[in-house]
Amino acid sequence: MKIIHKKIFLTITTLLLLVISPTSFAFWMKVTETMDVSVYADTGTIRRIGRNKRMDVLYDLRTADSSGQRSIRAFAEFDCDNGREKSINAVGYSDRMGTGKVVRTMDYPSEWIPTSGNKNEQQLLYFVCAW
Repeated sequence: MKIIHKKIFLTITTLLLLVISPTSFAFWMKVTETMDVSVYADTGTIRRIGRNKRMDVLYDLRTADSSGQRSIRAFAEFDCDNGREKSINAVGYSDRMGTGKVVRTMDYPSEWIPTSGNKNEQQLLYFVCAW
């Protein structure tokens, strides 16, 4: 009988740890939107890299672009000190919210781009740097 109680206790403890762990609080949080796109950040992927921060970003387009993308999931790095960002990699999908067929991929870092000229990128920078 004691063995059964120990197994139940271990099972419940394990489940509670999974439920309360910090990664269980990760979700897509809408950061900004325009008439053309809603932009989300995955709070569970935010990491500090030196003085910069990285996270997954999802661009959910209202209509498909010329290549057929309805959404783009990117892993981006943000330079909080200098107000710029770059994509580490990105995948374009045929459906909304990062679903459907893969339409495009970019597996190499882009150049640093100032966020000052783009409302969406500037809001992402403010969001991740304040996190």
